[in-house]
Amino acid sequence: MRPSLRLRAAPLSRLSRRPLLLLPSQQQLSLLSPQSRQPPPLQSRKPQSRPHSRTFLTSLLPPLPTTAPITTLSATKILPYPPSEIYSLIADINSYHRFLPHCTHSLITSFTPKTNLPKTGDLTVGWGPITQSYTSRVYCIPCTTVEAVSGNASPTIPLDVLRKHGYETTEGDKKGLEGGVFESLCTKWTVREVKGGLTEVKLVVRFRFANPAVGLAVRAVADEMVGRMICAFEGRAREVCGRGGRPQVGGCIGVAT
Repeated sequence: MRPSLRLRAAPLSRLSRRPLLLLPSQQQLSLLSPQSRQPPPLQSRKPQSRPHSRTFLTSLLPPLPTTAPITTLSATKILPYPPSEIYSLIADINSYHRFLPHCTHSLITSFTPKTNLPKTGDLTVGWGPITQSYTSRVYCIPCTTVEAVSGNASPTIPLDVLRKHGYETTEGDKKGLEGGVFESLCTKWTVREVKGGLTEVKLVVRFRFANPAVGLAVRAVADEMVGRMICAFEGRAREVCGRGGRPQVGGCIGVAT
């Protein structure tokens, strides 16, 4: 007699312990696709603005000035001639181009109506590597002072003294240096008698460059030019006054009282 086989159903508690076969979800399948293995496209990055910083070299250099300073140069000479003759040489602006260094043109363009003294003049000069033509307002105090100003400069002679010699205003045309190297330019000559019948001649040049960088480039030339100007007048005095001659323009006549 064969033994009978009996099948037993496993209890539910044992079935729950067996691992279950889980099918991947649609999202998991998409991650396994070949397209998903490609690297993401590169995104262009905008350059980020960095705060401005000075380099080590530029930090050691001082910043350039935005406005050129006013420069004043002077020179003095003692000449063995009377003040009246030296003044006549200085007031003879029409002859400047004959003896002043780098002056190629000089002309008095107007005179005061009452006293017939120079009022305006045109000059073309070379200051180092720079050449410039400009109009100056001229103020002459016979036998003592000749002052020429251009651009934004103003005369240093008191207004009441100027009016006594026929100068009614000191404004004039302040555009004489427009677009040029100088923003303002003032040249003042003074003569006075010293002991022994000699004459002290003093030249003061006051100017401001329109461009600070240009001022730094030609400053050394400007220092030299003032000395050369007064030496040129000394040579002119020996030429004219030494042989008894006198210039024809700007003599000590018609002095207002």
